[in-house]
Amino acid sequence: MENFTASAPGKVILFGEHFVVYGEPAIAVALDLRVEATAYRCEKSIVEGLRTPLVERAIEEALRFVNRSGEAVCVRLRSNLPISVGLGSSAATAVAVIASITGLFGVKPSRDRLFRMALEVEKTVHVNPSGIDPAISVNGGAILYRRGRGIEPIKLGGDFTLVIGNTGVPRSTGAMVEKVRLFAENHPRVMDRLRAAASSIASEALEALEKGDVEKLGRLMDVNHGLLEAIGVSSLELERLVYAARRAGALGAKLTGAGGGGCMVALVAGKRVEAVVEAIRKAGGEPMVAPISRVGVLYGNG
Repeated sequence: MENFTASAPGKVILFGEHFVVYGEPAIAVALDLRVEATAYRCEKSIVEGLRTPLVERAIEEALRFVNRSGEAVCVRLRSNLPISVGLGSSAATAVAVIASITGLFGVKPSRDRLFRMALEVEKTVHVNPSGIDPAISVNGGAILYRRGRGIEPIKLGGDFTLVIGNTGVPRSTGAMVEKVRLFAENHPRVMDRLRAAASSIASEALEALEKGDVEKLGRLMDVNHGLLEAIGVSSLELERLVYAARRAGALGAKLTGAGGGGCMVALVAGKRVEAVVEAIRKAGGEPMVAPISRVGVLYGNG
């Protein structure tokens, strides 16, 4: 059976969530947690795995790109990337599905074209996506994003390992964004100071990433978490996991994404990974070891 497989990584926001809405920079890195899609020819279109409007839209976009609109194609999905927890699963799925189908028909879109197709597909679930998630899934590595200025790649000065802790608590990005908006409206001068601090943290974090200074990076993650706690987007469940990871020897730990639930992320030196994983588990979270992925979309025959 002729088939073609492609995979794409998820992402984690290391710095700048929420403050990015107000024009401050955000930094995200690709995780070596992937969505894999295998496309194959068939008589009637079937999706093996989670069939969603996003997957159907990705199939349509890919077939349109290769001038095969309406043709039957089957897609098998596999993933070790959790969904709906702020780790970029929607974009990774879109990129993997498009890349697998276009590859099946012998076509390989440019990275820019693949990014733009995945961004369109992501609008199925996010009305106005920033572009961070598909950019990371296509290119891998790390990026700096600022509204109005677009996405810039970051040269990583060294490798490091992250441990993700999933609280298991459902998150609502919209509710958290609204909560921050009300905070900014009620405390404009305080918010201005917090924004300035977030911007400084992101600038120093960029420098630390480029130099491979993981100890400084960890300290900055701790400070960034304090800002997010100050604007009200942390939760008791997130705090338990963050402080458990720090006590177990993480270089730094913070919530990631919208907050209110979802995930936290810890920066961990190799010898402390097992201890941090166990600490997160004992604190009630679901731990995932996630090395950084310098590679974005991967193509290969299944």
